[in-house]
Amino acid sequence: MTDYNTMTLSSARRAYLASSTTALPLSGFICWTCFMVAAYFLGSDLPIYAPYVAAAAPVPMALAIDKLRGEPGLRADSRENPVTQLFMRFIFVVALLLPFVIIAAKAAADAHLLTLGVAILAGLVWVPHGWGADDKSGFIHFVARSCSCYAAYLLAPDNMKTAAIAGVVALAYIYAMAAMKKPASAR
Repeated sequence: MTDYNTMTLSSARRAYLASSTTALPLSGFICWTCFMVAAYFLGSDLPIYAPYVAAAAPVPMALAIDKLRGEPGLRADSRENPVTQLFMRFIFVVALLLPFVIIAAKAAADAHLLTLGVAILAGLVWVPHGWGADDKSGFIHFVARSCSCYAAYLLAPDNMKTAAIAGVVALAYIYAMAAMKKPASAR
């Protein structure tokens, strides 16, 4: 058992990176690409909960991909790491902000706002991940993803806004796969 009370911050960050997964950006890319295709073909018939599925499904899918690859995935001992705890708390903060997106989309009578809000809020978790892994690509991912989502919302034709936002998020995951530090570099 690791004693995180006596560990330096750089050691805790290295331990966080070592216990993280490269499957998350891959599963995020798959989920948001599927959402984009569904939004393109279904248009306004797309279920209103679809953005939540696209945002939530990458985590269990990443765990399954890790199992298939023979990777350790989430380990019980990493729960004690304060960097991991910060990351998990940030996920909770994002979850607390999601009702605001629902309220705003409903008040504006604009379902595209729901996708925009979910896409940006789900991207927020890349900020503490990048900080925890001592990797600037997490912050870059979030900023590029957010600005591109805003651009897609503002510039895409109304019938394509949701598909365009989802496509932007899928592209952001390609960047994450290429740029993020790999757990093996810390093991």
